[in-house]
Amino acid sequence: MVKKKSSSIKVIILSIAIALISVFFFTYAIQSVYPAPEYEEYCEDIKTLVDTINTQEKCEAIGGKWTNYKEVSIDFDRPNGYCDKDFTCRGEFDNARDIYERNVFFVNMIIGISVFIVGFFLAIEAVSSGLMGGGVIMIFYGTIRYWGNLSDIWRTLILGISLAILIWLGYKKLND
Repeated sequence: MVKKKSSSIKVIILSIAIALISVFFFTYAIQSVYPAPEYEEYCEDIKTLVDTINTQEKCEAIGGKWTNYKEVSIDFDRPNGYCDKDFTCRGEFDNARDIYERNVFFVNMIIGISVFIVGFFLAIEAVSSGLMGGGVIMIFYGTIRYWGNLSDIWRTLILGISLAILIWLGYKKLND
């Protein structure tokens, strides 16, 4: 039996498919094992309160933040401000979400680098390219999710380390 060489278009399509499916697989695997915090877990539905929260005392009693209106009203029935009922619980949710995003960032980086390195050393071009592409997309996805929360130092370190690894792998593998 004669072994046929794969056409380049098949290799490209298979590589792209492996890259995309590997990203979806790892992303949903992370979500399945480590689900994101839900807003409702931190802030219950306060709309069920019977009375209107129209005083600073009532607002602060439920963990809200009272804000006075800038203009003074001559309507005595109108409260002199408004209540942000979710102020405290939203802060707790934001803190939990920041921790979650940081953790998912590191998991995406580890998985992305690992998949890229495994793909780099495989012999079958389509599978190798697909896994390398999937690894790069995982790193890119994880970085984008958390980029706004990183300091300039962390951004520089991540980019510098990534660049150094890519250059090293390029010299190591492509120079042979």
